[in-house]
Amino acid sequence: MFRRNSLERTVEKAEKYFNKGQMYKARNMYLKALAQDPNNIRILNNLAFIYHVLGDNEKSRGYNEILLKECDEILKHEKDKEALILKIPALVCLERTEEVIGVIDEILEIDSEDMNAIFQKSHYLEQGGEHEKALDCLEKILKKHPYHITTLLSKGRNLVELGRFKEAEECYNLVFEIEPKNKTAIILKSELLKKRHGISLTSHDMMLKAVESFEMENFKASRDYFKKALDMNSEYDEIWFAQGELFIRTGYISDAIESFKKAFEINPTSGGIVKHKEFFKLLDRMKKINTFLGFEEKG
Repeated sequence: MFRRNSLERTVEKAEKYFNKGQMYKARNMYLKALAQDPNNIRILNNLAFIYHVLGDNEKSRGYNEILLKECDEILKHEKDKEALILKIPALVCLERTEEVIGVIDEILEIDSEDMNAIFQKSHYLEQGGEHEKALDCLEKILKKHPYHITTLLSKGRNLVELGRFKEAEECYNLVFEIEPKNKTAIILKSELLKKRHGISLTSHDMMLKAVESFEMENFKASRDYFKKALDMNSEYDEIWFAQGELFIRTGYISDAIESFKKAFEINPTSGGIVKHKEFFKLLDRMKKINTFLGFEEKG
């Protein structure tokens, strides 16, 4: 009993250090725990990861080799889902990625509804250029979680590789309705437009710079980049909507209203807004308050 409790306390300390990002202290605690339980696959996995973070890839590889042997030993006797899950990063570290999909399929034999396993499978299928099979996996996820952003972005990437640009654009546009300034969607849509139209610079390249400037609170630069983006191409509602959010943040409510109106003309559900009347009523109230306080300016 004392040994078990001692191990639990050591692992608990290691986890606390790990969660705080104190990797050297976490490593020392996990090494102490491993001395008490040398076959513990969770401890081996965490040590492999910590050594990778610390830049000691040789030791990381060594612990992954031990981890893989321990997982295989467990799997000789039973189909253990945790052992299968922990095999995946070990195989990737050891550059045996061709075995990963087989392991994921074993996980799905145990739990066919494991969304994380299905997504991982789509990832490795995409890496292997099997885009149709990757899409099959992604569709299974989207059937249950139709607004899952990471899955929508992955679906768009695979569709682009298959030359199905219109469908890919629809995926990215849905992401913009959920998260108007999603930088990954901006980058991927820019790549799509370049590939589709054979161009080297897009309005979304300027939009990305606008959003990055917005995040750094460099609002003047953000406004300038939004203007450049719209000068290049004014047909994308996500750019108008994101610009509207900038105008709200900087107190230009009148300009925000005009920008949102443009967005809704192009796409009635831009930014995920469907109740336009209520939305503009709220903006009108903000405008009146700003005017009363002397904050409202015209751009």
